Amino acid sequence: MADLDVDHVRCLVTADEFMTLGLSVWYKNNRTIRWKLKSRVGKFVSYYGCKPKIVATVWEDLQRTEVEDARLDDAHLNPKHFLMALHTLKKYPTDDERMGPWDVSRDEGREAVWYYLSRLQALKEEVIVWPEDWGDDIWIISVDGTHCWVKEPTHPDWSQDKRFFSHKHKKAGLNYELGISISAPQLVWMNGPFPAGRSDNKIFSMDGLKDRLLNLGKKAIGDKGYNGHREVCSTFNAHDRRGVKKFKSRALKRHETFNNMTKRFDCLRNRFRHGVDRFAMFFESICVLCQYQCEDDMPLYDVLIEDIMNND
Repeated sequence: MADLDVDHVRCLVTADEFMTLGLSVWYKNNRTIRWKLKSRVGKFVSYYGCKPKIVATVWEDLQRTEVEDARLDDAHLNPKHFLMALHTLKKYPTDDERMGPWDVSRDEGREAVWYYLSRLQALKEEVIVWPEDWGDDIWIISVDGTHCWVKEPTHPDWSQDKRFFSHKHKKAGLNYELGISISAPQLVWMNGPFPAGRSDNKIFSMDGLKDRLLNLGKKAIGDKGYNGHREVCSTFNAHDRRGVKKFKSRALKRHETFNNMTKRFDCLRNRFRHGVDRFAMFFESICVLCQYQCEDDMPLYDVLIEDIMNND
């Protein structure tokens, strides 16, 4: 749409308005007005996974975005339904559990949730971006796979499909490969989902990231699961200097911090029941929200502290 005014927000909702609206679903008669601000924000986060100011920012960006698949249309400018979608990520209710608090039918609630999550997922094109210029740095990202427990996929012959067996959960699972910039609190690579039985090493070497690093002449930092690719991925090495060991350790722990952020949402922490086809929409929507959090109130710590390499 060439004539689209991407700066025009047709439905502006402030952070305070989102907080009032979101809490009113669960607490009637203005009960929360007597609470301290910190308590109100904390309770809001417990239901929706993000602070009200982040929800308000994402709501505006879904109207401003130039990504057509992410942009909200006028028929779906419903802040309450947007909160309902966020609540689905955070608390992962069933359709029946959603009907009462949100005053929607089963089909209406499901349709609204799918709509907003699909738009949130599409926003990754603007939020999760591989930089064009990495400068002179050699190590540019940390890489790791994160497993999520899912409902056992159907198999034509067997009750279980061993391709989906997760060694982390001892159950069926899916795996996403994530790459996080070392120099900035930025998720820059997201690849998946893959059956959990497919190793991190194989995904790295065969599904795009290794080739991309080779072409750039850059390196990633990974755990021992990424051994065997010294030209593009540095792992633990007993002969490293103390400062290098600390640098690698901090990069991996920082990456784990992001992985843990995604698992604060119940749909990823508990068994995902909506099938493999829907999983990407949920997972990638959550990664978009986590990236907003990293840029606002939950920044990833700086790996490149001055004394880390000098403390040798």
